[in-house]
Amino acid sequence: MIKRSEALQICCFVSILIWDVDSVCNETLSCVTQDGKDGYCMEGQCLTEIQSRPRSDLEIRIVAKYPEINIKEIKNKMLYIRGNGLGLNWTTGKKMTKTSTDTWEINFNFTSSDDGFRCQDCSNNIIITKKLEYRILIADKTNMVGGNFVVDLPVSMPSSYFHEKPLFEVYPWFYSKEGHISNFTIHSPEIGKERQIYLYFPPSFNENTYKTYPNLLVFDLYPGDFSELLAPIVDKLLAETGTTKEFIIIGYGDYQPGHERFYLLTPVPGTFLTCANGTFYDLCDNCLPINYTVDEYQRLMIEKCGKRDNIEGFGDRLLNFFLDKVRPKAQELANDRILIDQPNTGVMGYSLGGLMSCYAAWTRSSIFGLAACQSPSLWWPINNTTLNSCDFDFINNTLRDQSFQQSRFPQKIVLDAGSEESASPYRLTQSTVEAAKIISKIPGFTMNRNVWVNIYPGASHNFLEWFSRFWTVCQTLLPSDGAPQIPRS
Repeated sequence: MIKRSEALQICCFVSILIWDVDSVCNETLSCVTQDGKDGYCMEGQCLTEIQSRPRSDLEIRIVAKYPEINIKEIKNKMLYIRGNGLGLNWTTGKKMTKTSTDTWEINFNFTSSDDGFRCQDCSNNIIITKKLEYRILIADKTNMVGGNFVVDLPVSMPSSYFHEKPLFEVYPWFYSKEGHISNFTIHSPEIGKERQIYLYFPPSFNENTYKTYPNLLVFDLYPGDFSELLAPIVDKLLAETGTTKEFIIIGYGDYQPGHERFYLLTPVPGTFLTCANGTFYDLCDNCLPINYTVDEYQRLMIEKCGKRDNIEGFGDRLLNFFLDKVRPKAQELANDRILIDQPNTGVMGYSLGGLMSCYAAWTRSSIFGLAACQSPSLWWPINNTTLNSCDFDFINNTLRDQSFQQSRFPQKIVLDAGSEESASPYRLTQSTVEAAKIISKIPGFTMNRNVWVNIYPGASHNFLEWFSRFWTVCQTLLPSDGAPQIPRS
């Protein structure tokens, strides 16, 4: 005999089955919901909308490495972390866990939804949408130097499905705000003789010995000359403003007397007008007027002050010297802390050095991921027949060479010039813009994404101009990941 309660259960069960059958719809087709709304059938349900599914139990780990021996605080030598979300704030830091020598860690458990990312079990319900920005402090008092560290969200493999969670290792520094120069001399089979090399190490180099750095090969930097004025400019970018990632500079400017600079900073042979007597420093034995115009210079050099000189174009020899001898020696002096992979290797120069930077990047894209061609002498060489026009070999030949346009590695290239560098036949201003436009139309390049061009109104051609706009190139090629400092409340 069926009891009353059992009969009621069976009755209800049958009614549920009947309701389910009534609500079955044809998959992917339009349908009408129980309350009369139009919808579409998905997985046997008539739906008018689909709710986004949030994710929970996500986890990342941040590890900070810093030599504890360098911590100046006496009572509290622990590291703390402040940030913009996932349980962090910019006012009070969270204490990190010291897990081994010189190593501190912290885990973050968080959720994600269509409106952003938030800490999973925190009263602090701050939502961040794209980036977790954070800074490391000693004893929650001594702030790190440089730009904020960043975790770009979302990240791969943060869920409980994965045993190993995403790890982000950072190398803060807290005290040093000036880099140092450590020049050296090395013999060159490629270009001959002993050569002096300019070597700049960034502010954190001696303080945090765990840190490694990108490298920039820079032409026309010579130990002891005006190159010494560059270090304070770079220090400010890396430490004071914190707008640029730290990097190591390897510079070359050791040219022998005469015209060796032209020989070493030109990639192809060509003709050039040099002084018949004296040098350019004494205006060709005072044959040239003090304040000559470009037109006067061209006319006087052709008519009486100059002579034809055939330049062999040893640019590739200089590049080989840089890569095969100079950088390995710099790596040795840096205790193998130079990142020499393509994305972390850059080349930079001004005038003829700018030409060589463009040439190096374009012909060796597997080596150079970054390039700055500043006021580049793209006019090279002077036309051998007329002597008053230029051949623009890089634009007309190298840049248009199909073999260099194919199978290129990703790069970031900056070109710039002054508006007052437009005089014929050199046309630095116009040729700089033209080269940038050509590059931007080649597959893999897009203007303002990985190729940039800037023209500075009123700027003429001199090394002071180069140094004065050095900062903008660095911020473009090697920008800090995050803001340069803790936000002011």
